Amino acid sequence: MTNFEFLQKYLQLQNGIMYDQLVDLGFASISFCQTDPSPFWNLALVDSLLNPNQLAQVENSFSKLGRKPAIYFEGRKDLEPLINFLENKEFKEINEDSWMFYDNRPIDQTYFDSVKKVSSETDLEIFLETFNTCYQKNDPQNPYGELGEYLKIAKSAWFKHASSGRLNYYLVYKENKPVAVSTLNNYFGIGYISNVGSLRSVRGEGFGKAATLFCVQESTNAGNAVHCLATEEGTYPNRFYSRIGFVTKFTAPLFIKAD
Repeated sequence: MTNFEFLQKYLQLQNGIMYDQLVDLGFASISFCQTDPSPFWNLALVDSLLNPNQLAQVENSFSKLGRKPAIYFEGRKDLEPLINFLENKEFKEINEDSWMFYDNRPIDQTYFDSVKKVSSETDLEIFLETFNTCYQKNDPQNPYGELGEYLKIAKSAWFKHASSGRLNYYLVYKENKPVAVSTLNNYFGIGYISNVGSLRSVRGEGFGKAATLFCVQESTNAGNAVHCLATEEGTYPNRFYSRIGFVTKFTAPLFIKAD
């Protein structure tokens, strides 16, 4: 599986969860999220250089969807000319994802006996409250800020997919208090880990690590071939995951049309 084929699978993985629609233009796949207008969820995945006509088609598609044009692609050498092309068309880079994969070292199971799978609406409310508390403004270890509309999507997605095993939410407890969260999305051999967070009061105690590695174990038990997540290059989460067994396989920049 090439990196682009992986990204195509990732779009399919998120369809029906973060994405409400995927639009196939042949040379580009466009994702659309009705609830959240963020370019992180409304983007065009491409695997080749674009010509002006193709870019116009992409921009027109986003206009119809009521979203700002955003282009996402693997950070490969042969696609470097696309950067200059987009910049000349008034696009700017806002993010570079670091796609990280677990290196198959033995899994540290510390605190695994304190992990609980969300299996009821009561559990879900505890998860959402803890998740929201883990992601706050002015947190040097959190480059993402507050969750905003994303929290509504997380709630809706659980109701749609939890019963099938495709989407699993986890809580990690310290004594009787929920202190960390994580999510595992199982899709055609991919175990995608996201929504990892811990309360600031317990940072450094290993609960965020446990939340992440428990997902790796569950992904392995589900028979997935790869266990992965995405961070932003140069951020604290990127360094954190490197320390606990994840290795960056490739990066992918995201460009949006400047205002």
